[in-house]
Amino acid sequence: MFGKLKDMFGSSKAAGPGSRVPAAAKATAGPKLRRVNLENRFQIISETGQGSMSRVYRALDKQSGRVICLKVQDRAKAAAAASRSAQVGRLSEGEVGLKIQHPNVVRTYEYGESTRREYFVVMEYIDGLSLNYMRQAGGLDLAGKLDLLIQSAEGLAAVHAAGFIHHDFGPKNILVTRENVAKLIDFGLAVPNTKAFHRPGNRTGTLNYMAPELIRREATDERLDIFSFGAMAFEFLTGRLPYDATDSMAQMLQRINHDPMDPAKANPRLPAELCELLRKTLARRKEGRWPSMSTLAEALREVAGQVV
Repeated sequence: MFGKLKDMFGSSKAAGPGSRVPAAAKATAGPKLRRVNLENRFQIISETGQGSMSRVYRALDKQSGRVICLKVQDRAKAAAAASRSAQVGRLSEGEVGLKIQHPNVVRTYEYGESTRREYFVVMEYIDGLSLNYMRQAGGLDLAGKLDLLIQSAEGLAAVHAAGFIHHDFGPKNILVTRENVAKLIDFGLAVPNTKAFHRPGNRTGTLNYMAPELIRREATDERLDIFSFGAMAFEFLTGRLPYDATDSMAQMLQRINHDPMDPAKANPRLPAELCELLRKTLARRKEGRWPSMSTLAEALREVAGQVV
């Protein structure tokens, strides 16, 4: 489920804002990882994706009897990532996942280290499509789109409530089940929402949905995720990104020097209240941005209640 299966799955990268972190931040390191023989414990059903650092499988967990998603990191790359994470006081992807329990967030069951020293995470298997595919396939009316956006907002709000910044929020990291339940995935770039991780320098994420303060290398907080949500919602509702530059450098310059496209011009059929919400999520300066994901989910729900 995590990994690269076209754009359905996000990659896991390790990054941090610096190497010096107060002792309090270092205290967040998790317990010693279990050693598990993956070949004995799991029966591989199929490989669902492969990223730059991980292989991802649909597998049968012989211990629990359930079909799960098994993510196994490349041993050498995992060791380097673990070393960097330890230096900056980050939690591992599995540790982050275990701390977030919400219907709109993928459930993490377990994490550990294999007998071959491979880091692994065991998660619920989601039989679904990314929000990118849902948009490209079409067929959803405004009410249906708002329903998925509200669920996505609830999932991201749960991440923030647990004390983390996702840092790579976007349509590839929202999977929609056959029952139309949106699930936020991939905590490979997530960091604690603390001052140590608000420092400038951690320019990680996906450029199309990246907040301007990341590009400007300014101090950050959870509002960078709110911008990413706004960019994703803008694209989902209008069929285009809020910035129209095609190459990376032009995108970054646009993000720094210009306001995003007006959603009312991108899709004149959108309700005025919804356009105003999108404008506030996409404010170039975080001080003028919508303040929290929990209140944004509530506001989207109010708009949805007015859609016929």
